[in-house]
Amino acid sequence: MAITITSSPAPYSSMHDNLWFVSSSTNSGTTNFKFVYDVYINGSQVIRSKVFPSPSAEGSYGVFNASPMVRSFVTNYFEPSGTSILVASNDKIKVDYQVRIGEEVSGVTTTNLASGSYSAYNFVPPLFADVFLTKNETPLVLSDYYDNLLLENFTDDFLTERDTDDITLEYGDNFYITFLRIATGGYSAWVEVLGQGDVVTNTVSGNITLSGQFNLFNLQAGHINDWASGTIIDENTYGYNFYLKRGGAQTRVIKIRHKCYPKYQQFNLEFLNRLGGWDTKKFALVNRRSSEYQRVSYRRSDWQLVGGQMTNIDGYNRYNETTFNYAIQHKDRYKLTSDWVSEQDYSWLAQLVSSPIVYMEVLGAYFPVTITTTNYEYKLESADKLFNFEIEVEVGKYLTSQFR
Repeated sequence: MAITITSSPAPYSSMHDNLWFVSSSTNSGTTNFKFVYDVYINGSQVIRSKVFPSPSAEGSYGVFNASPMVRSFVTNYFEPSGTSILVASNDKIKVDYQVRIGEEVSGVTTTNLASGSYSAYNFVPPLFADVFLTKNETPLVLSDYYDNLLLENFTDDFLTERDTDDITLEYGDNFYITFLRIATGGYSAWVEVLGQGDVVTNTVSGNITLSGQFNLFNLQAGHINDWASGTIIDENTYGYNFYLKRGGAQTRVIKIRHKCYPKYQQFNLEFLNRLGGWDTKKFALVNRRSSEYQRVSYRRSDWQLVGGQMTNIDGYNRYNETTFNYAIQHKDRYKLTSDWVSEQDYSWLAQLVSSPIVYMEVLGAYFPVTITTTNYEYKLESADKLFNFEIEVEVGKYLTSQFR
């Protein structure tokens, strides 16, 4: 008996895509033969699947899709903690799993005749991603065309497709961005303080320990000052650059400029982007709140028997209620409006509309919201000129009026 794994998922595969395993056996022609697929996660067996060979022109193979089991183990890993720039470092962006393949011959099961260890990542492949796979299922390194980027293009870099050269914040705003660490070795963080005209007025750097592949940074001014052990950025600072280095390699530069938004109530949305990282988008213009009320009530006659007589007015000169509202639930929605955005950022913000996890930041707390916008039309600067980004959200915290 011999099992051979003829095909398995590519490196940096998405757990939300199919994770196909194809294997062959020297016993596949035996009557009632079955391939036995065992999936192990965190050292524990999570499923055993017995499958009959799938006949093809090339022979009989065992075909198994591990994706449904693997993706059920991913969790919500937006867990910012601490006051320095690195607020989370772990491996929760992926699920490590092992597939052990055996066989069942004449009712006798033999396990683990072939095996392999794999990782699946919490990202969504781009449109047309399946076109850019070689025959052996290894992703190609693609061009910089925006819609055709796979996760492999973001190793040891920031997991975002926003315009990192044009980010505006108000002083004190939280700003989250994710770094995907794959290479080993020592990393250092760099901050360049900018003056008018993007002139570098101060540079601070220091070693930083990235213990996991998923690394969440908060580039708020206060967090940078805490990391720098001194005030290098204040409310009068024009802007600053942030990047990481490992040896001679350097990441993209995150360029942040301070801007005052004094007129309207502002909101930040933190959301899971398609690459599995967390992004922040600020909505600083007119943000309108609306409320919807769902009433539960019953009807009754306005005439009531009181003190041996029928009356529709009580002793306090109040008319009796004919509709008795005993439960009222509040649903609150916001229509949020951003500042002007570029064509690249407008395309990137489609990921906010499609994100399964979004938080609205209010006074340092994070309230889950649901995007109620259901359609998205991409815009072009050549045709649409300047444009804002508008989105509607429903707050996931429901209130009720006083019960009766």
